Amino acid sequence: MQLPVPLTSFRVNRPRNTAIPLLVSSPHSGRNYPSDFLDRASLSFHELQQSEDRFVDRLFENAPDFGATLICAELPRVWCDVNRDWREVDAEMFDPPPPEDEVLLTAKVKAGFGVIPRYVSQGRQVYGQPLHLSEIKARITAAWLPYHEALAALLSEMKARFGYAVLLEAHSMPRLPYARSCDMVLGDVHGRSCVSGLPDMIENMLGSLGYSVRRNVPYAGGYITQYYGRPEQNIHAVQLEICRSLYLNAATLKTGAGFEQTQRNMQSLLAGLAAWVGSGALSQSSAPEEALAVEASSA
Repeated sequence: MQLPVPLTSFRVNRPRNTAIPLLVSSPHSGRNYPSDFLDRASLSFHELQQSEDRFVDRLFENAPDFGATLICAELPRVWCDVNRDWREVDAEMFDPPPPEDEVLLTAKVKAGFGVIPRYVSQGRQVYGQPLHLSEIKARITAAWLPYHEALAALLSEMKARFGYAVLLEAHSMPRLPYARSCDMVLGDVHGRSCVSGLPDMIENMLGSLGYSVRRNVPYAGGYITQYYGRPEQNIHAVQLEICRSLYLNAATLKTGAGFEQTQRNMQSLLAGLAAWVGSGALSQSSAPEEALAVEASSA
């Protein structure tokens, strides 16, 4: 497989102000589609685009103005989903099939949303024929590995400089069913990916902006949040899901009437988060394990 030169796997926007240990990640907003993929897909371009967390990167494009770093996938998640374990492969999609020891059969894979997705949504199948086994290595090498190498390096750099790092995983979601409808969902892997003060602060900020917020249901945090969120190592990760109806025209997939307001509100969130992170709230204890134990016992 050959990718056209302009198709890079990710971009990083460094701080344009005094740097703080805050990394905003948008792994599902990639919009650069390899031409050979479009030729082989059994769905229209418009249908494929519906799998994107469309324009989430633009909602947070001003993060560097607050001292944060922004990393965004450039290749689309329907081609390679970097928010999955690289082994989350649907073996039945490939001929010949991959070795069993390189396959991790999870609920996401069974639903058709592995690292190389079978579906976009609602059972709409991306391919009309099996893919060659070589596609797995090619896509992991082109998209998954570069994104995670950069993500890990940025977090390591922040921790080395500041003693801790905060990862905000930015995503979008469809409007949830009425019984559990809300504007935003915060996921902290049920308290395991960060100290409790981080999602508490974000939820309070979002509430002050007029948003209704849920915790961990139905999105507790994807692979990136689960893998990189290591509060015992002073790396704190939280996932934010934003309802697309707030800012996106679902029919045209263009920015909706609420885009600019949502973008301004995300700037307000970034300002508050930057102030909180920059205040050193996460560097007060030199023994994070003890601090977490105190929090747990006092809860």
